[in-house]
Amino acid sequence: MPIRPFRWLPHNHKRHAVDADLVPRDETRTLCGEELVIPTTPCTKDQWCWPTCTECDARWRTAEGILPFPRRSTPTPHPRRPVPTTAKAHAR
Repeated sequence: MPIRPFRWLPHNHKRHAVDADLVPRDETRTLCGEELVIPTTPCTKDQWCWPTCTECDARWRTAEGILPFPRRSTPTPHPRRPVPTTAKAHAR
């Protein structure tokens, strides 16, 4: 069995998650429930650019123990920079 239980596969104009151990011609369902047959030919570069199925993404993250996307952003503390001063400004 592969290290990860799922892999991504372009299908129906989105990238869906399917079981990682499937081979070409296997009939299956994506994590969101869409039926598909694993293709025998490689997907195109354009197909790999399709958006990720949000339902597959949520179920994949739950199965892998990964926080949901998008994550809440937390402000990154930035150190205060000193205000530049010049000696001439203080001299009279």
